[in-house]
Amino acid sequence: MKKFGLIGGIGPESTIEYYLQIIKKVKEVTGSNPDFLIKSIDVNLVLAYVAEKRFKDLIVFLKEKISVLEEAKMEFAAMASNTPHIVYDELNEEVSIPLISIVEETCKVIEINSLKKVALFGTMSTMTNGFYQEKGEKYGIEIIIPSQDQMEYIHNKYMKELLFRDIKLATKKELMHIVNDLYEKHAIEGLILGGTEIPLILNQDDFKNIQVMDTTKIHVDAIVTMMLSE
Repeated sequence: MKKFGLIGGIGPESTIEYYLQIIKKVKEVTGSNPDFLIKSIDVNLVLAYVAEKRFKDLIVFLKEKISVLEEAKMEFAAMASNTPHIVYDELNEEVSIPLISIVEETCKVIEINSLKKVALFGTMSTMTNGFYQEKGEKYGIEIIIPSQDQMEYIHNKYMKELLFRDIKLATKKELMHIVNDLYEKHAIEGLILGGTEIPLILNQDDFKNIQVMDTTKIHVDAIVTMMLSE
């Protein structure tokens, strides 16, 4: 089994999901628990760097954390969050071990499912900084973002509730209303849960007309596939 390291703590609740899902999937195949490392980092620093567009500082910060995994002889790594993927391409060139991109893997799944127009939910930076849109274009996918007011609502609920596993029915209903609005106005075929805490409140069972892309699950599937590859 390939040695794997996870940069976690960016979203503490989603890091727990990664941990549980990786163990479950590997155990289903091998019958034993996997041996991997988690390097937890400060979510507040990551979000501050992104909000202030200090992308060079973010690269330096993440590179330093990944160096811990490199020194531990990990063979590949991944970041348990969508937001820091804003610097993924640059960061991938700065480190010595391969990184598995949550954005790239999600776009691959969307392409496999023959979807051409999907909506994106996430933090404000994930929705507006264009890194999902840029990768989607490579795969022939149009990525739709909500209106400004809708994005502000999503971001606010993400930061004040979902990051702390505070799941409220009123929030869920409003998020579903936003999805349905995008479906009616833009004829979206799918929804990217582009924040690894969003699957805590939305899932495929909530929608009949669109396909939901759980980026945590997609990322974990790619990670486990790499772990078990020869």
